[in-house]
Amino acid sequence: MDKDLLVKMLQTPSPSGYELGFQKMLIKELKDVSEKVYTHHSYTCVHAINDDAPIKIMLLAHIDEIGLVIENIAENGICKLASIGSIRPEMYMGQSVNVVRFDEKGNYKLVDGVIGYTPNYHDGGVTVSDLNLDLGTTSKEESLKYVAIGDPVIHQNKVTFLKNNTLASRALDDKIGAFIGIEVLKKLKGKTDKGVYLATTVGEETTKRGAIFATEMIKPSLTISLDVGSSTDVKYRNNFTHDVKLGKGPIITIASNANMHIVKVLEERAKAKKIPLQYAVEIAKTYTDFDEAYKINGGIPSELISIPLRYMHSSVEVCSLDDITYIVDLLCDFILNLGEISHFDPFNE
Repeated sequence: MDKDLLVKMLQTPSPSGYELGFQKMLIKELKDVSEKVYTHHSYTCVHAINDDAPIKIMLLAHIDEIGLVIENIAENGICKLASIGSIRPEMYMGQSVNVVRFDEKGNYKLVDGVIGYTPNYHDGGVTVSDLNLDLGTTSKEESLKYVAIGDPVIHQNKVTFLKNNTLASRALDDKIGAFIGIEVLKKLKGKTDKGVYLATTVGEETTKRGAIFATEMIKPSLTISLDVGSSTDVKYRNNFTHDVKLGKGPIITIASNANMHIVKVLEERAKAKKIPLQYAVEIAKTYTDFDEAYKINGGIPSELISIPLRYMHSSVEVCSLDDITYIVDLLCDFILNLGEISHFDPFNE
């Protein structure tokens, strides 16, 4: 497991709509792994091995993260903010943040700031409009020397390796999925005749556009989306209905739009490899790239595998490195033992 690359991915900012710099970094890091890289003006990228193979398996994982964006600057220098994706405004109160100043090539520099609290903080009714980004400046003119309207804002954070082989960081959702896809490409290169593709998609937290563009570019035989799912071993929300724990294996999705033969084969391979599985039932939407990718090209056999995660959409998301290993091993075994894909159509059995 290349922990150095994982840390670099987590520390490289990529709010939804601002992913270019991250994608360029990843292309450079994977120059000895990817045999071909597809790019799209939306910033979506697809890394491929065995691109000329007739059977194409595509993994999808989004590399965009949630955050804030400067919407306006008051005359006293305080920056007013809007949300990027589904944020929890209270998570930003009293926190140190970075404004990310991107140029047109994706290069960036960080500007330090803090988000102070307001009277509503004690009432529990915090909204994005209550968030005040304080740069320490005293006027709009001074703030504009350092930041601009449209600059994204992210939590300052460090990547922390915790006890019991766990990891805490901002943006594990879903850079951890992209990292799993990278590990799969590395392990399968030179060992399979199947085409294997990793789509590092953009905009999942906002529009799901990257999944659509990537799937249209590749036209895969089947897709597996890799994203995070809430671990319920620590209660941090009131509406958990499933039972998932860190370190107990990947989450297999049972859904109306999931290909149940893929689920069956994954279960068979997991049993053969003694890989534990957990389950989540998602009848309508999963709110991941899976919801869009399976619709392309007349419908593609698809499944969603999720990585158990605590404290989703916070600056201290926590996952287990053991689950990463389980998922990498399961996907590699699944692809290596994959025969012809006609049997993923129940009418062809």
